[in-house]
Amino acid sequence: MVLCDAVRGQSIVNTYIDAWKTNDTSQTHRAEDSYDWLKTHRSPEFLPEHQELMHTLNQYLKRHPDNRLEIRAFMYDFLAKLEYGVKITGQDSIRLFNCIGIAHKLKDDQLMAELYGLYASAGKGTPDYVLYNIKAIEMMRKVGITHFNYVHNIFFGASIGLYRSNSYKQSINYGLQCLAFTRLKKKLWNPRTYVFQLDIVGAAYLKLGRYDSAKYYYQLIIDTLIQKVSRHYPDKMLWMGIAKGNIGHCLILQGSEQQGIPMVEFQLNVSKQFKAYNNMAMAENILAGIYFKHRSYKIALEKWKNVYYWSCKDGFYLTDQKLLALQGIQKSFQKLNELDSAYKYNELYHKINNERLTDVNAKTLCLLKAKIEFDNIQDNLEDTGMKLQHKKTILNFTLAAILMVTVISGLLYNRQRLKNKYEKELLNRDRIVKELEIKEAKDKISAFAVSMHEKEQLIRDMQKAINENGVPDLGMSLCNYVLITDKEWIKFKEDFTKAYPLFYYRLKEVIPKITPAEERLASLICLQLSNQQIADMLGNSKDSVLRSKRRLKNRITIPEGIAFENYICSLNQI
Repeated sequence: MVLCDAVRGQSIVNTYIDAWKTNDTSQTHRAEDSYDWLKTHRSPEFLPEHQELMHTLNQYLKRHPDNRLEIRAFMYDFLAKLEYGVKITGQDSIRLFNCIGIAHKLKDDQLMAELYGLYASAGKGTPDYVLYNIKAIEMMRKVGITHFNYVHNIFFGASIGLYRSNSYKQSINYGLQCLAFTRLKKKLWNPRTYVFQLDIVGAAYLKLGRYDSAKYYYQLIIDTLIQKVSRHYPDKMLWMGIAKGNIGHCLILQGSEQQGIPMVEFQLNVSKQFKAYNNMAMAENILAGIYFKHRSYKIALEKWKNVYYWSCKDGFYLTDQKLLALQGIQKSFQKLNELDSAYKYNELYHKINNERLTDVNAKTLCLLKAKIEFDNIQDNLEDTGMKLQHKKTILNFTLAAILMVTVISGLLYNRQRLKNKYEKELLNRDRIVKELEIKEAKDKISAFAVSMHEKEQLIRDMQKAINENGVPDLGMSLCNYVLITDKEWIKFKEDFTKAYPLFYYRLKEVIPKITPAEERLASLICLQLSNQQIADMLGNSKDSVLRSKRRLKNRITIPEGIAFENYICSLNQI
């Protein structure tokens, strides 16, 4: 049995060696054929068999050293690690880096193009990812795209990397080129890669404000999910939610809120089922913005708090959503006159935003560093002194550019820090002034109400004296004394609004076409004045006040079990 396994292993090795020795333009296709075993044996139980095969290959290479075979054998082992989920080490990246230099000595652009694509996959999530994907595409075009079966994956890598770098136009450019290959190599496509690429293009168009184009690509996702069987898309419902939610977002931005909101709510509900926090945060942010726009500040505040909680729970690509939520929380607290809370979240927003700016600057420097490292590769691959000197000049210029970027970043950071400090001081000052204004207005209103009670008692005492002494004109003069002129009413309303900023706004929500007379009556009811006091205030009879109250009550839908006067008073509560 052991002998049979050894013979079979040697037979496979011989087949691979024969394919990997190829140095013409068919080499990539032949090498990709040798990778088929990895694609059909992805289960971890086959890892020992692969390791045994690599041992046999390495023994052969010790006896028969060959640069091309060494590169191909390493590439095969590297791809196997990706398939089996084995961690890529720093040593693997160094070996891959060295293979690029060996391929250059072989003067084989086609082999170098494959290596650049592989090196990009090793740097996923780093500035190297975009740089080496684009370099791989450049070399593949030079050799001829048709000689590479999986070139669409390289375009996809460039597209997603550029999107995450906020280069949306370039991301769309590479994404559309990636999608163009679906007509040529359908059998080689991973269905999920196709849907993911549609999502990246649609999201980039959305970022650029091209809503019709964004809707088109998200509708393609929906059509694809409907047409294809579920086994290709185990998370089919999640992608359906993502597509519908983004179409809904576009509709909302185009002014069709009623049509768009249910689609965003669908995305939110589906994302909750999958615990897809990124998509949950995106959908909730959109809905919170709508509630805030319509002045439902409490609901908006709760939704933005949800986004902040989810973004803290899973920080993967959620910084932007977290910052949007913090801005929304701050604005909501300001509208609700909770200035201490607004101040607190304003500080938190600036802290996280400064960290993000620092991270962006660091990534910019990393990208420059990656470019320098790439140039260094070219330096090591060139033998002429003139080329080397030219590259060194570029290197020195780039280092100077890095120094300049660092200095500018420091200046910008300090400027942003000073700006944040100034904004905090303004916010704190506004908070103190606002609190003083509200206190002053409430004091005036309280004094006003006390004054009305005192004047009413005075009228009663004097009226009693009138009745006893028979002096009819004295009561009339006192009634005239408590009337409010238009000028007095304007001043009263101004102070009342400062003391209870939500009252008139909520009153108009309850009665959209409220009259000035009804506003006056509701204000006095809110101060809990008696019918007689209100009559004296307005220069009317008590019966007239009662009739006005009944008319006002008939225009309001009052919850069951709540008295009319209590309901009016509740409108001033924050």
